[in-house]
Amino acid sequence: MEQFQFNYTDILRFSRKAFSVRRIGIHLIGILLAYFVYEILFYLTLYIAEGEKVQVYWKSFGLLPVPPFGSSEFTPLISTTLWIGLILFAFIFYFSSIMASKITIEQLRGDEYYSVGNSFKFLQHHWKTVIGTFLGLLFILSLIFMIPIGVGLLGKIPIIGKTFLVASSFFIPFAFIFGLLIAYIIAVMISGLFLVPAVISTTNADSFETIYQLFAVLWNQPWRFIGYGILLFILKLVLVPIWGIFCGAGFIVLLLPIHYLHPTFIEQSLGNANLWLGESLQKLSLFFDSDVNTIIGINITQDPILTTSATISGILITFTLIAIAALIIAYLFSIASVGTTVIYTIIRNKIDGLNLIDTIGNVAPVEPPPILIGDE
Repeated sequence: MEQFQFNYTDILRFSRKAFSVRRIGIHLIGILLAYFVYEILFYLTLYIAEGEKVQVYWKSFGLLPVPPFGSSEFTPLISTTLWIGLILFAFIFYFSSIMASKITIEQLRGDEYYSVGNSFKFLQHHWKTVIGTFLGLLFILSLIFMIPIGVGLLGKIPIIGKTFLVASSFFIPFAFIFGLLIAYIIAVMISGLFLVPAVISTTNADSFETIYQLFAVLWNQPWRFIGYGILLFILKLVLVPIWGIFCGAGFIVLLLPIHYLHPTFIEQSLGNANLWLGESLQKLSLFFDSDVNTIIGINITQDPILTTSATISGILITFTLIAIAALIIAYLFSIASVGTTVIYTIIRNKIDGLNLIDTIGNVAPVEPPPILIGDE
């Protein structure tokens, strides 16, 4: 069992656990799954709604994900589909985060061999809690917003509407209190974006308890939560670029010998990958070399054998680059999962003295004693 100091040093000490095959692998699978679902939804809907524009968008974006707010040319159907894809991505992220956080807390409790399979079984019993938590917060927020919206609607009533608005202006000081409450709930929802997986994985909480814990953290320890969040953000700024440099270096080392031995082949392969990725390689290469055509093989050879092999190679390079990008993001998410789990464990101890490392998950349920005949 790990020894906790219940201060910021725990975040620094246990951040190393983010560099874990299990946690990074969980987030990597989640990111790739969400990515392919998003791309399939986009191009399938685009083909059904505006089949003639598939080629146009493919040449512009390729396999790069296009956000729903990235273009004003989308039809309502396509925009709606993309928003659905983003929501699915968010839920897949939270489900992956619950699994990664569960592995983290069990390792901190001493179970170094807590498996991905066990964390998936835990997710199967608690995935509804994520949906219920955010629906509950949205429900609370909508109830509070009904008051100012109701006042505005009453003001639309002919003849008496303006009089009602004038009368309601005397209640502006009270309305200010409701405004603060709305701002507070929005802040809780934002904090919930980070803490929900940690709360669920460490306490086995249901939706109601999770919402309560989000309010408790922000009400009792707001500055500690913000300070720890800033510290975690700094760790991400330091560690993720280092990991990204190593991943990029690994890709370059892989292609460098082939580039010197078969320059035409590798240039054309990168040129094909550039087209599949919406010319992002071409844009990226501008930061490193002025001769872009040499780097990514804009000048395509007419050799049919070389063209075919370079096409296959370009496809493999494309998916490799997508996987590398997902791997870098997966490490970022892994740091977030470990960090928020540790942060919530610390803050929970500061709030009510509860040690989540010693108690939750390690205490077997107590059976009530049998009732004997004749007992009072």
